[in-house]
Amino acid sequence: MEVKLVVTLVAWMLFCISNRECALSDLKVTQTTVPGQRGRYALYLVTVENKCICTQTDVKLACAGFDSSSIPVNPAGIITSDGDDSDLCTLNGGYPVTNDAMIKFYYAWSTEFSFAPVSSNISCSVA
Repeated sequence: MEVKLVVTLVAWMLFCISNRECALSDLKVTQTTVPGQRGRYALYLVTVENKCICTQTDVKLACAGFDSSSIPVNPAGIITSDGDDSDLCTLNGGYPVTNDAMIKFYYAWSTEFSFAPVSSNISCSVA
């Protein structure tokens, strides 16, 4: 019985090690136009998914000009501008974005923002 446990643990550790090849590109950003408008602006739904088995934290997205979006982000705090002169935004307050998590928010503007992933901290563990 103990041998099976050790073999299972070793197999799990090897699986985790082999899947540590996660990258920023594992963050998938999709945008769709939502029917209707907010004033004169189109309404967009943004979904960010972590396709990596590892957790990604302190996720930064490109968002030049986003702080002037015509309606507040919904839900609040999901994406915040890093400052007046910054072209970066922090996703999920810097908190973990786990495997297959779907973080969603809305905004309204005349054109889409890119929200391309710029940086993150990737963290894998065997526990």
